[in-house]
Amino acid sequence: MKYLILIGDGMADFPMESCGGSTPLSVARTPSLDEVARLGVCGLFCPIPDAYPAGSDIGNLSLFGYNPDESFTGRAPLEAANQGIVLGPDQLAFRCNLVTLENGCMKDFTADHISTEEAAELIASLGEAPGSPDLEFHPGVSYRHIATVTAKGDTLKNLASLACTPPHDITNQDYAPHLPRGQGNEQVVQLIERSQALLADHPINTARISNGKLPATSIWLWGQGKAPDMQPYQPRFGITGAVVSAVDLVNGIGRNAGFEVIEVEGATGYLDTNYEGKVEATLDALDRVDLVYLHIEAPDEASHEGRTDLKIQAIEDYDSRVVAPCLARAIERGDCRVLIAPDHITSIETRTHAQGPVPFAMCGPGIEPDARTEYNETAAAEAGVLYPDGYKLVPAIIQEATLTAEGQQPT
Repeated sequence: MKYLILIGDGMADFPMESCGGSTPLSVARTPSLDEVARLGVCGLFCPIPDAYPAGSDIGNLSLFGYNPDESFTGRAPLEAANQGIVLGPDQLAFRCNLVTLENGCMKDFTADHISTEEAAELIASLGEAPGSPDLEFHPGVSYRHIATVTAKGDTLKNLASLACTPPHDITNQDYAPHLPRGQGNEQVVQLIERSQALLADHPINTARISNGKLPATSIWLWGQGKAPDMQPYQPRFGITGAVVSAVDLVNGIGRNAGFEVIEVEGATGYLDTNYEGKVEATLDALDRVDLVYLHIEAPDEASHEGRTDLKIQAIEDYDSRVVAPCLARAIERGDCRVLIAPDHITSIETRTHAQGPVPFAMCGPGIEPDARTEYNETAAAEAGVLYPDGYKLVPAIIQEATLTAEGQQPT
C-alpha cells in the first residue's frame, strides 16, 4: 500500500460574515477535495490537544502520528533538525524570526516576506557581532531562522521554561507585553534589543526601504526546546517515507521520522510557491517510498494576513494544483490511499491559530465510502466521525486494512 498525505496548513476556519456565515473552505471552489470525500470518508479530528497552544508544530506532529505528550519539546528543535543542527544535552534551540517592529507594534512577523538571500546576510551580520560566546545563529528560509544557546543547570532550565509568544499571534499589537517572560528572561530580551541596534542601518534594510519594502528591524526568539526523542517510521510501522515542504518545521519532523526530505526549487511557503514542482517531486517519490507527506503553507499565511480573498485563493490552488493531480495519480495506481487535512484552524478574524476539531477526508483501497459528497467543516461534522486524539488518524490509515465511517465515533 502507498499513502499520500496532503496538508493544507491552516485551511480550516470559523464561519464569517465575509463568507455569508460560512467558512472559506465552504465557499471556495474545491471539486477535487469534494471528490476525495465522495470516493471515501469524511470526519473530524483534533490535532491540538487541550493542554497545548494551537500551532503548526503540534498540528504536524499529530499528523505525522506522534503523540505530542511524548515527542514535543518545542518548535525550534524540530526546525533545527532539518538544518542538520545536532543539539547537545546542554543546548536549546530557539526559533529566530526576522520581524518588522514599528511604533511599538509587531508590524510584520515575516519582515515583508524577506528573501532567503537577504535574510542570510542579516543573520550572518548578527552572528559576527560581539556578544555571548554561547549563542550561535543558523540561517534558514525567508524570515525563519534558528538560534542555539548553550547553558547548564538552572540557567538551561530557566531558558527552556520561558513564556515566549509566537510573533504571528501579535500582528499589529504592542509587542512589549509579549517579550519573553519568566525567570532568566533578561538574557533573551537583551538579545532581541541588541539585534535592533545591529539591524537599524544595515545595507540590506536600507535597500529594502528604497525599494518600498519593510525592513527587518529585529529578531524575535520563541519556540525554544531541547532535542526531541521520536521513533522513526521504519521500526515503528515498517514503511519508508518522504516529505515535501517549504517549511523547516515540517521537514524537521520528517527528518526525525526518518523520512527523505525533498527540496523543491521555488518552494516558498506562500501563494507564489512552486505547486507543480512540489507535486512532481511528490509523485516521483511515491514510486520509491511508501508514504509521502506533502505540505502546503499558503492557506495559513493568508489567514495570518487577515485576507479572506487570499485564503480562498490558496485553498482553490491547493485543490486544483495539488489535490487534483495527486488524486488522479493515486486512482491510476490503484494501490494508494489519500488523506487531505489541515493541521489546525487558522482564523482570519483573529489572524492566528485556534483550538478545535478540523475536517479530514480520505479515500483509496479498503476505505468504504460514506454518504458525503463535499469536503468542509460542516460536512465533516455531519459525518459523525471523530478522532479525539488526532495523532491516531494517520496510524489508523496505515495500520487498518479496512476503514469505514463507523471506525471512530464521537466521544
